[in-house]
Amino acid sequence: MIVRIKGAISNCYLLLGDKPVLVDTGAPGDLPRILSALKQHHVEPSQLALILLTHGHSDHAGTAAELRARSGRPVALHAGDAALARNGANGVLAASGPLGRLLRPFVDESFQAFEPDIQFREAFSLEPYGVRGKVLPTPGHTAGSVSVVLASGEAIIGDVLRGSMMWPNRARPPFFCNDVDLNARSIVRLAREGLMRCHPGQFGSFPGSELGRYLTTGGNEVFELSGEPV
Repeated sequence: MIVRIKGAISNCYLLLGDKPVLVDTGAPGDLPRILSALKQHHVEPSQLALILLTHGHSDHAGTAAELRARSGRPVALHAGDAALARNGANGVLAASGPLGRLLRPFVDESFQAFEPDIQFREAFSLEPYGVRGKVLPTPGHTAGSVSVVLASGEAIIGDVLRGSMMWPNRARPPFFCNDVDLNARSIVRLAREGLMRCHPGQFGSFPGSELGRYLTTGGNEVFELSGEPV
């Protein structure tokens, strides 16, 4: 079971398998929202098997240090983003378009620095943590971005793509992307998983078929297959 936890800026997800796993920890200040959601589902912070971060930006790792201190549970982050966690800073936020440039001053905030307990580079199974699924590296948005692919055919994809604020069940390009070509390859990798549904870091979920609509021109813009900018 996937429980979406709406933070101030981005989504976190509680995976309720044999053991509970939290994916992402929101922005600084989101801890009360997360604790409330855990309580609603009868999960004590200390019962979490793992705190997994899809990447090291402040709106996804912003309360990781606080939550680890409260729960005593390990935080896992891809090694490619470990420096962001250590510095408590987003690093480069390369806007994918005008909206990203407009939003950047409002979302580029610092957060409490921490050292990840678990650093990894390759895909790994979540079954030892009580969840039927795996973690796949899906770099592009950041060097260390990852996605969680579940046996149910659903995936939590961080900021590989975002949902649409206006149109349900539609995918949109991320507001920021440090390597557009690498992100496109990550979209292909996710599409090959035959996903039924994707749960992004921003806004609502969308069908896995939406992944196939995206490609890059090799520049800084992400386009739909029709050639129209989105």
